[in-house]
Amino acid sequence: MGAYSNSAAGKIDPIHQLEVDLKEVVSNPQRFPRTNKLIAAGSSQQAKKMIEEAAELAIEAVRRNRGAAVMEAADLLYNLVVLLEGMDIPFDDVCGELDRRRGLYGIAAKQQKNGTPTSDAA
Repeated sequence: MGAYSNSAAGKIDPIHQLEVDLKEVVSNPQRFPRTNKLIAAGSSQQAKKMIEEAAELAIEAVRRNRGAAVMEAADLLYNLVVLLEGMDIPFDDVCGELDRRRGLYGIAAKQQKNGTPTSDAA
């Protein structure tokens, strides 16, 4: 369990649970055949799925369809964790980068090319 897990009621947060589940897929591929297929497809296909889900989330955001946006955001996070797992990057590393940025800029904003944090409008 990572530094960002939720220990309330002995449960881990959904992101860390997904990381655990993905390791099970590797050892028991028949249990989750669609996820196994995505893992086996490699980073190129996983990246395509990320783009697809991000676009679908953006469309639902523009439509202001909250329910659909929640589902698309979950799809996007799922595909992100699959991609990170394939690259052997724990989600805690991503959280650590967000913490680092917050420590530098006061918010986990992306840094501009000139070395200053981006504005909230970016």
